[in-house]
Amino acid sequence: MRIELERLNELEGRFSHRYTAGELVLSDPEARLTGPAQIQGKVERRGNEVEVRGELRAGVEVGCGRCLKPVQIPVSAVFDERFTPAVSWRAEELHELTEEDLNLSVFDGEAIDLDDLVREEILLAIPGHVLCREDCQGLCPGCGIDRNVSSCQCEALERESRWKGLRELRS
Repeated sequence: MRIELERLNELEGRFSHRYTAGELVLSDPEARLTGPAQIQGKVERRGNEVEVRGELRAGVEVGCGRCLKPVQIPVSAVFDERFTPAVSWRAEELHELTEEDLNLSVFDGEAIDLDDLVREEILLAIPGHVLCREDCQGLCPGCGIDRNVSSCQCEALERESRWKGLRELRS
């Protein structure tokens, strides 16, 4: 989605867009949109800078952290990003970043493309460790079988051989 700055008055500083699942591809191969992603917000121009504030909602599918089964999770995020023209940013020789510059991006001076911002916000909103269920047993490290579905003999063998040296030290 592009916001043309010359049309900012027509839009009354507001924007809204619905991304279809195929329209926005996430840069993480382990995450994908399962449905539309909806964004809405406000755009304000302050001199050369443009501030974009809004919120997004989406459904994302990621792999379980233990058994790798696909898990669908709802994602919602609030964002506040400042954009500065690339020309004015390059004109300065040295850039000392402050904490408020962490949400600063550059744009061409005519339009702001929100696709990268939306992609980034979705990926940041995904929890670091997603489980299909709290008591997920995961995959067997020996044979790879899903321990939620069936059991194997690898655990018994592992106990006997893998930690044998440490058990002897304990005795």
